[in-house]
Amino acid sequence: MKKKFLIIVSFLLLSQCGYSVVNYNDLKQFNVESFNLEGENRLNRLIKKNIEYYSKDQSSNIFKINIKTLKKKDILEKNIKNEIVRYQVTINTNLEIYDLRTARLVKENFSEQGNFSVANKNIDTRNNEKKLIENLIENLSEKIIKSLRAI
Repeated sequence: MKKKFLIIVSFLLLSQCGYSVVNYNDLKQFNVESFNLEGENRLNRLIKKNIEYYSKDQSSNIFKINIKTLKKKDILEKNIKNEIVRYQVTINTNLEIYDLRTARLVKENFSEQGNFSVANKNIDTRNNEKKLIENLIENLSEKIIKSLRAI
């Protein structure tokens, strides 16, 4: 009897955990009519591609977006021989969103930074930098998409 009671109570407690699946259809959708890109071309293209993935043509929220991206690479660490050991990369994005429906202009700034280590081979160092930049751009894109859905 105690085992049955314990099983029923544990089932009730575990089934009422409050977890709910996010319905992606309920998220606010947007449509980007045009992009104006300034600054780092490669970074801007990656951001644009990520935003266009979530852009829906049938949405009533239509935006024009201006993106200005700057990348800064600084020396973070040197060893005793005065050789560079670590770099820090900072990506700043200035975003201007013009809502065509309400004729409202929203300006926002986003920034991401990260570090990468210098490897023994130059190609490995460049690959480390490339992977870091791709991760930073992905994070920036997620922030921008959240901002677009909030408008």
